[in-house]
Amino acid sequence: MTQTDIRFTDILGRRVRMGAWEDQSISTYRKVLERLEHGAWEDAAEYASYFSDEAFVCFSIYRQWLGDLRNFLLNRDVPHEIIAVRELQHAEVSVLPDGSPWDARRQWDKFQSELRSMTYATIRQDADEARSLFEVAKETWRQCHDRDVDHTYALMSLVKEQLGEPAVRDMFDHILMPLFAWRYEKFDIDKYPWDEGLEALMLVACEAMRGHLVGPERTGDFELTETEDRYILRFDPCGSGGRTVRGDEIEGTPPRMEAPYGWKTTEEAHTWNHFTPGVCLYCTHCIILMEELPIDRFGYPVRVIDPPVYPDTDLANRQKCQWQMFKDPTQDPEEYYTRAGRQKPTAFGSAGIGSKALPIFPGVAGYPGAG
Repeated sequence: MTQTDIRFTDILGRRVRMGAWEDQSISTYRKVLERLEHGAWEDAAEYASYFSDEAFVCFSIYRQWLGDLRNFLLNRDVPHEIIAVRELQHAEVSVLPDGSPWDARRQWDKFQSELRSMTYATIRQDADEARSLFEVAKETWRQCHDRDVDHTYALMSLVKEQLGEPAVRDMFDHILMPLFAWRYEKFDIDKYPWDEGLEALMLVACEAMRGHLVGPERTGDFELTETEDRYILRFDPCGSGGRTVRGDEIEGTPPRMEAPYGWKTTEEAHTWNHFTPGVCLYCTHCIILMEELPIDRFGYPVRVIDPPVYPDTDLANRQKCQWQMFKDPTQDPEEYYTRAGRQKPTAFGSAGIGSKALPIFPGVAGYPGAG
């Protein structure tokens, strides 16, 4: 077995999994199991440590989002009592499979403890115990991640219920603008060469989706195809919005639009759902963050998003979420502007289209972000 490709990169200012793009679609979870099978003990431990890094990308995002969602509701005069009722509902539907209540930070601590135990077994070169412990740790993380997604969706649905569907766009401006202002400036061709921006874009995309544990077995494996002009990533399902629409096939729970959840999806046509009712509220953040905001600031989307639409009823042909990243962002087809309610400009980059400088948001330095 070769050594890991985990190393520090100046592109992101931290360590990340490098290597060929086709290899990036193989989950870090699978990399750990392969190393254990071949007795590559140090590599297995290194990949397991990085598996925690990938999970933390998602875990930290949800800590920010949940606080911002509550503040948005309160700032729009939604009563504390109504928010508390929704929080209680989420707690009731988020009981863990063993019947115990879910607590995000306690679950995260359990995940970290299990990873440490797995590392100790790896040091002892006990492949069977290390494998068993790592499989348990992955499942602990999946349970934590998925309930965080449900928690955010419960509050997003409350925004629509209390404030109306157009308020969802305002909600995401409140949540996403600090992330966009800090992270997405590197995708401005007037400030950075696109070959560097595209590499960063692909690295964080692959990392984040492995952290979300995409795929039918929820291991973090996904499809990645390279064509002459773009990279295409497909998730079956995405571990966040895709699972929300499809339901949790591991735990046997239904789409979150159905009982006992009853949370809302989009029912009106907007630029931020491609004028397609049925796109889940969570999925619309990808369109806003990766298409609308970059088009308005740089003149092009940084990723083109095709989310699933509720209901996903064809069990023989499940909808997959798809991301496309173009090797030359100025060559994105016109159709991807039209469905976002925009026109393709003749100039590109923030200077080229006359964008004003974005405000500085304090306290985000070192923030891991998400794809």
